[in-house]
Amino acid sequence: MIRLKWKFWLALTGAATLVGLLEAAQVYAGLAATGVPISWPRALRSTMPSWYVLLALLPGIVWLIRRFPFDPGRWQRSLPVHLVAAVCFAFLHVTVSSWLSQYVLTGGAEAWSLRENLSRILTLFFVLELVTYFAVVGAYAAYDYSRRFREREAHAAQLALRASRLEANLSRATLDALRMQLNPHFLFNTLNAISVMAMKGERQGVGRMIMLLSDLLRLSLDNRQQFVALRDELEILDRYLEIENVRFGDRLTLERAVDAAALDAEVPSLLLQPLVENAIHHGISRQAGPGVVRVEAEVVDDDWLELRVLDTGPGIDAAAQRNGTGVGLANTRARLEELYGGSHVLALSSRPEGGGCVVVRLPLRQYTGKPLEDSLQTALA
Repeated sequence: MIRLKWKFWLALTGAATLVGLLEAAQVYAGLAATGVPISWPRALRSTMPSWYVLLALLPGIVWLIRRFPFDPGRWQRSLPVHLVAAVCFAFLHVTVSSWLSQYVLTGGAEAWSLRENLSRILTLFFVLELVTYFAVVGAYAAYDYSRRFREREAHAAQLALRASRLEANLSRATLDALRMQLNPHFLFNTLNAISVMAMKGERQGVGRMIMLLSDLLRLSLDNRQQFVALRDELEILDRYLEIENVRFGDRLTLERAVDAAALDAEVPSLLLQPLVENAIHHGISRQAGPGVVRVEAEVVDDDWLELRVLDTGPGIDAAAQRNGTGVGLANTRARLEELYGGSHVLALSSRPEGGGCVVVRLPLRQYTGKPLEDSLQTALA
């Protein structure tokens, strides 16, 4: 017996009853119109058993369809089985329906003959019974195909969701790894500068740099957010620039020009520090006299945030303009690619008046997360 839900069988029983009643009404009205009236019990006897017997035979038909499906490559073996089953169905359907009509609904008042029923099958109902059988086969095959299609769609959706989650986790892990690379990179450079100052005997400068380094590392490590507001990114940058001021003294002048409309824009955390570090290391430190590093930020065309880091150093050669210079810029380029895909710009160039320029253009988004000071208070609590 094919295990189907009781609601499904209840629906089929209701459908069979409804169709039988409609057919009985048609027989009753049709014969009455021709002048040969028929009683309702007789009309029901002539229609209802056929539909209930068909309902009873359905599990066997479904079993055969599942056992011998008409799938590509299997229909040649299944077709002969179903042809034989259709003939058997025709015999059983008409024979049992006739028996029910005469012996159940009428109390056995009329004689019933197997020979007469076989004759009726061959002369009146054989083709109709074959059509009925294959209509049931086709209906179930369509239902089964639809069910399997929905299952494949659901399975494909689950696989797509799982792949999306894995991709998101991989992307997040990649971004976290790229972001955390910035701390050791900056730390090593700063420790190297501290060691140089220590060898020169600059005790006060060493102490000041260690204190500033401690504050900056606490600030960057406690803030594990992937994005921050530009105003918070500038605060982190200020801590870093204090360290560079101790290193370079009067040789380094820092300038800033930031539009007020850009302060609440969303930017990747620790975005500006490696750009400014690159400008100092490859620009200011390679010239004998004093130099200037300028950070600019503005909203462009109402849709973009443009950040610029300029210096008055020797400029950027063609190879560096194509590929970037050092770990910091390579890391920044990789992070922006992960975060924005093709919807960003990172360009290096030499300025006509001398010096280098790094331009970053990002889609303008307002930062909606926690302010940096709130995140730090939560982390330190």
